[in-house]
Amino acid sequence: MYSSQELSELKEKLLEEKRKLLERVQKMEDTQARIGEEVKEPGDLEDISQMTYTQEVLDNLSSREVFLLREIDYALQKMQAGTYGICEYCGEYIELERLRAIPWTRYHAQCAEKVEEEGIMPTYTVPGGFEGTIPEDIEIQREDITEA
Repeated sequence: MYSSQELSELKEKLLEEKRKLLERVQKMEDTQARIGEEVKEPGDLEDISQMTYTQEVLDNLSSREVFLLREIDYALQKMQAGTYGICEYCGEYIELERLRAIPWTRYHAQCAEKVEEEGIMPTYTVPGGFEGTIPEDIEIQREDITEA
């Protein structure tokens, strides 16, 4: 079990990481918009190639960013539900040091390895339902990263 001070510390870490992620996603969207404008007036094949590569990198990054935002929101929901810090694989409390390092983690380190080996996909079921909080002004354009 964790103290209220420890939970408060972890919640602040989650909120800070979420703020940083949202800033990065916003910067990526700005870059994607700029690339879109540049594509309308390409210089040469090298410019087009570089813009295409940059777009692919941004698409991959945004997929990871959206995944982390969902995990952070899920961890915050679990805090509200009183189930935060309980390993979803074995049901035991996760070590505080691990939560301090990865506050959105769902598993003990050993259980995380088992989950990966077994190919278990994350779900987002918390008592009361999952309510993501990705701001509406951030537009996700890829269908494969909007599905949970």
